[in-house]
Amino acid sequence: MAELNKELEGRLLAYRPLDRARREIRLVELRVELQAASNGKQVPLLRMHQAFLDAEDMPKYTALSYTWGTVHDSIVLIEDEKRPAREVLVSANLADALYHFVGLHRPRYEGLEGFLEPSWKLLYWIDQLCINQNDNDEKSHQVKMMMDIFGQAEETHVWLGSREAPLSHEVMKKFTQKSFHVIDAITDGDTIISDITSDDSILFQRIDRALEELSEDNYEEILALTTFCTHPWFGRAWVVQEIATSGNIQIHWESGSSVWSDIVVIYSMFISLNMRIRQMKGSYRFIVQIRVAQAMKMLSMTVNQSSRALGTTPLIQLIANMLDSGQMRATKPEDLVYSMMGISSDGDTCGIEVDYGKHYKEVFRETALLLLKTLGARALAWSGQLEGKSDPDGCRLPSWVPDLRLGAAKVIHRDIGSINPLYAPKLFSAAGNSRFEFTVVGKSEILSIRTSYVDRILGLGKPFDHDATSDFLSQSQGCLEDFGSFVDAAAERHPKRYDYTTRQEMHWRMPIADRYFDGDHWRRTGQKSKACHMAILHPDDPTSAAVISKTPMYRNSMYLIGQIAFVTETGYIGIGHPETVVGDEVHFVQGSDTPFVLRRTDDRYELIGETYVHGIMDGELVDDNTEFEWVQIH
Repeated sequence: MAELNKELEGRLLAYRPLDRARREIRLVELRVELQAASNGKQVPLLRMHQAFLDAEDMPKYTALSYTWGTVHDSIVLIEDEKRPAREVLVSANLADALYHFVGLHRPRYEGLEGFLEPSWKLLYWIDQLCINQNDNDEKSHQVKMMMDIFGQAEETHVWLGSREAPLSHEVMKKFTQKSFHVIDAITDGDTIISDITSDDSILFQRIDRALEELSEDNYEEILALTTFCTHPWFGRAWVVQEIATSGNIQIHWESGSSVWSDIVVIYSMFISLNMRIRQMKGSYRFIVQIRVAQAMKMLSMTVNQSSRALGTTPLIQLIANMLDSGQMRATKPEDLVYSMMGISSDGDTCGIEVDYGKHYKEVFRETALLLLKTLGARALAWSGQLEGKSDPDGCRLPSWVPDLRLGAAKVIHRDIGSINPLYAPKLFSAAGNSRFEFTVVGKSEILSIRTSYVDRILGLGKPFDHDATSDFLSQSQGCLEDFGSFVDAAAERHPKRYDYTTRQEMHWRMPIADRYFDGDHWRRTGQKSKACHMAILHPDDPTSAAVISKTPMYRNSMYLIGQIAFVTETGYIGIGHPETVVGDEVHFVQGSDTPFVLRRTDDRYELIGETYVHGIMDGELVDDNTEFEWVQIH
């Protein structure tokens, strides 16, 4: 959640304290008639109430889910039983929501004078108004209750905004109806739509048949649908909890409305569409491919988590899923953690306390310690990446603390062992069978671990940058060609280590870090990957035609793009984080699956990131006599 600008304090609410022991909350009653404000405009009028969430006479209410925005310049009028109405500044998007719902409810209550009787009142829970945003203690307490607040709401209204007009009702209706008749065919109308998950292969097959008639005439409507599904609301970290705990979810925007089950069906349609998108014809195909992939990432975590039982997923797993989606955002960085705690299985015992008096830097540090305790050395694969870790206020995260704001592209995809390391099989054993140890004293920002020095980096290739605007197949082709040239040039200096056969094998194994994702699990690579590599390099070769459709397996496992190749002083060739520089060192971390690049700064090190180095990934350089020495990471 965001904090109101201090400059607006003259128009902030004067809150009466809540009884925290009795789990008291505030609700706002929305009047269906607008009132004149000092600026001459007709604005929404609300009345503040307080109620005990667990009381038998707790009134029915609706929870509002929306994006705050950064501008708080819209006036509403708020009163309570003891105070007359006063003008309060709220975010523009919240004001738009209130205007919208006034218009929505007005026909039903037209002609009623004053505020409604208790059973008829339009009561809403709205975080921006119902929580004192300038009281960190109250905010911390209320946030712990949010799962129950949304869970007990009669309805949850999602507001996507009026200014962006994200999608016409007709387009949404068309595509959901197309998918709904598929569901009816599967279930004979007996299954609730929300019970069908994204894992239902029959659903994919049936939706795929329903999409067979797609042509260029449909592409603009598909793009409109992907624009809708990449609306910033879907990327709010809090949305995962709000949707997972809510019952009746209605989605509103200026030109239409929908329900959450429509989003579940559309997500399933996107998955099926993504599977066959390369067979589509027309000039729109490439942009549709990119936009569908973006929409799937935006929706994946919220849709999948909404089908799981609450309190069954560990916090670390939720954070891994959040980072894997790469789309979750929060105005206050600590909410990336706090938003997941309520629906996790261990939020009360994980050692992290919801406290808005703490700086997000401390919350991220506590999360890093939880990662290290849970995952061991594998957790360090989420860390490093110095770029972007400093804020304008001078706050800088230690290099061993993952910056959760950076998302999957900076964190999870760096994890060679697995895209989701919590349940990942052990693919490599670079440090042999050694056991991970670490110490952090008190609130220190220094992490002490044991490492074994391997070599110093002597030379670098050019970064293999990711270009979201170009076709991934042609981009992969260019990167593979450049990487092959780098390997050949570096290997020529060490002919005894790298004969012709070894070099050719390095060409296709190293770009995917010698592993591939088969759709369910990460596995060590094999000859199929070699064939895919050749097909990408030679797409026009007639012999590649039968293989080219299978290249997604290779492309989806690509570790090379976004990284940089390097060679060490003794000739080891590797791929690592793009911030790697000449003079950085390759180390084994005791108990780690993979090597890491460290940067010496005086008597300490910074963690740059994990790395793939050919020929040392399976413990070739480690035996019982290998010495691991304590080093300090800051």
